[in-house]
Amino acid sequence: MIRNSGQARNADVVDWTEDYAGKDNNAFFASALAALKKAKVGNGGLMTIGLVGQRDLPGVTLRRAQAALRWDLRPSLWSHAFLVADKATGDDVADVPLREVTLHSRTGEFPEPAYNAVTIGRLGLYGKPDVDANVALLAIKMTEEQAAEVAARAIDDPNLDRQRYDFWETLGVWAGYLWASGVRPNPLREGFPIFSSAFVEYCFEAIRLDLSPGASERNSAPEHIWNGAVWWQDTFSEFDHPIVGYYCLRDPGCSLRDPEPRG
Repeated sequence: MIRNSGQARNADVVDWTEDYAGKDNNAFFASALAALKKAKVGNGGLMTIGLVGQRDLPGVTLRRAQAALRWDLRPSLWSHAFLVADKATGDDVADVPLREVTLHSRTGEFPEPAYNAVTIGRLGLYGKPDVDANVALLAIKMTEEQAAEVAARAIDDPNLDRQRYDFWETLGVWAGYLWASGVRPNPLREGFPIFSSAFVEYCFEAIRLDLSPGASERNSAPEHIWNGAVWWQDTFSEFDHPIVGYYCLRDPGCSLRDPEPRG
């Protein structure tokens, strides 16, 4: 369960839904990265946190599972978290590289156990608003040296603390929950974190930053990262790591998208 912070909502996490509801996600990502750069936050995009709320079957399954963490027992807005793995310097934001642990990689890349299931993606993989209906980019204020430390974990050291953060094993638990719906209990209730947000938290531990101050136990989910960014800004600011970000919500109710037609 997520604790109430007692703090005011973070005014620096801004709702862009009205402006971007009818546009594709690449337009949103490009504008958000440009806005963060103009505000001189986010180290050019490096280690910016992305959140996605998906309408495909894996995404809806993960969003509904997180209802167990919320006071209102409603599905989460978010199913997946990732990290931007380089500065956004080119014209095509779709080519910006990511690091992530995902239940269903859009690249088709197998999540190798040797790399603790961490895969390489790109921002354009999450460009379709009918599938990836909710999107957010969140930047944590860091020095260049701190951003490099977080990036080193994300890119070079996926096995640094595998006893605590075994993404490969956790991915298997959640795959079983998806494929054996109604048979396996909700992994969050059994203490298994959602792999994508656990990866993000693992990386930010490099600078000793807890991204889930609202969590009542060490059980990571995208909902925790969102809750921390929106409702725990005073806590992050005390440690000189305020959070700035932008989001667009097209599917707050968590509706399942129809499957793609065949042939």
